[in-house]
Amino acid sequence: MLENHSGIMTIADFEINNITEDIKRALETHERIIAAEQTAATAMLSLCENLKKMRDTQLYKELGFEKFEDYSEKACNIKKRQAYNYISTYEKLGKGFLQSNAELGITKLQLLTEVCAVDRAEFVEENDLGGMSVAEIKKIIEQNKQRGEQLSVLSDELETVKTDATNAKIHSDNTIEQMQAKIEELRKRPIEVAVQQPSEADIAKAVEEKTEEIRKQLEKEKKEEIKEAKKQAQDDMLKRFQKEFDEKKASARLEVEQELEEKIKSAEAEKEQALQRAEELSNKLDKNADADLVTASIYFGEVQKTLNSFLQSAAKVESNDIEKGRKLKTLAADFLKKAIDELN
Repeated sequence: MLENHSGIMTIADFEINNITEDIKRALETHERIIAAEQTAATAMLSLCENLKKMRDTQLYKELGFEKFEDYSEKACNIKKRQAYNYISTYEKLGKGFLQSNAELGITKLQLLTEVCAVDRAEFVEENDLGGMSVAEIKKIIEQNKQRGEQLSVLSDELETVKTDATNAKIHSDNTIEQMQAKIEELRKRPIEVAVQQPSEADIAKAVEEKTEEIRKQLEKEKKEEIKEAKKQAQDDMLKRFQKEFDEKKASARLEVEQELEEKIKSAEAEKEQALQRAEELSNKLDKNADADLVTASIYFGEVQKTLNSFLQSAAKVESNDIEKGRKLKTLAADFLKKAIDELN
């Protein structure tokens, strides 16, 4: 079988030496499939173009519609959002790109609008979009976005370091020029005391040594400035991360404090209700009744409340695990039987 880089195989691409009836039917069916595929791609491109034309020129008003959305939904049976998806995809990708990749379908093409226009052709070439699901394409695009954001941050930091290094170089170049000017001025200045006149070689050597000394000093300062710039960038990033961490920590602490406050309020409310029930029970009893009787009455009320709560919890346990629920009920029944025996 011959290799065809266009992606569509014609009859000439198949290695067929003897055409049988079955091969003939296969080739005819193949031609119909290719024709239908090309027709579908052309139809989608035409749909995008003409929806955009209808909206931009407001020709829908000539058909009795005030809004484009009403026209698309009532006259074309195309939902408002879908119609704008067709138009937006056409505007962002362009006619040529749509025509070349129409077989992907409008949903995948719309996802490609999120890829940078500069990288879009390479993205399509590197990924088998036709064999991928919409979810898989979304995942790849999101990963590319995250990498782009990380590269952007690193690029900004690199630009800062480069700027600092450039400024340091300019400073060092200016300093060298100033020192060379001073040395030249000293060379031209007349000697006012009776000393031995230095030779040209001595002066040149002194100038070279001084220049080298200044160069090394400035180079050292430049390295220190670049090192400090990098450290500053790292400190700034660390502060930003620390700030985000502190904000999340404060938010979590606030949630815990709010939850604790609600539990305290609930406990206080239950305490208040218990005191109220005790007071009501006390009022019902004879004022001259024994203190132990009052206490026993209060405990009896709490037993009733606790028993009801236990029965509700046991029912929940039994709904999830029948065996565990029955064990709980058996334990409770044994306990209550013993209590009844003691009361008798």
